[in-house]
Amino acid sequence: MAVERRKLETGDYWADGSRYLVDTKKDVQELAGNVGRDHDRFVRELDRATAEGKVLVVLVEEHPEYERPELIETWVSGVCRRCRRCNPLTDPCRAKRRKPMNGPQLRKILDALHERHGARFMFCDRRETARIVSDLLGIEYEE
Repeated sequence: MAVERRKLETGDYWADGSRYLVDTKKDVQELAGNVGRDHDRFVRELDRATAEGKVLVVLVEEHPEYERPELIETWVSGVCRRCRRCNPLTDPCRAKRRKPMNGPQLRKILDALHERHGARFMFCDRRETARIVSDLLGIEYEE
């Protein structure tokens, strides 16, 4: 298969004839930053995909168990894991003016992005990324 490298306006991977655009994230912390701090830019990216008749699949290369949406509510931000002054899932933050994003808030945002903009979020082990991207794009995967 011939590969053409070029900048995509939306996502990291796309194949001719596929209805999916795939955007990879190295971990949940990067995803939280994109849908939180960079929310407006991320929504514009989703809207561009929809305008092209595509579905943006965000593939997070960490915590495959988060495929079960209720489990993402247990995620704790790296900022909170390092601080340890409070219980980040239940208590107000004692160290910062604004509480860093954690699992329950992230789940609400991901659910809203799915409902309003058609985004699809998947979680996988890094070793499975190439196979999953190939499957989504309809490309034969060779180990």
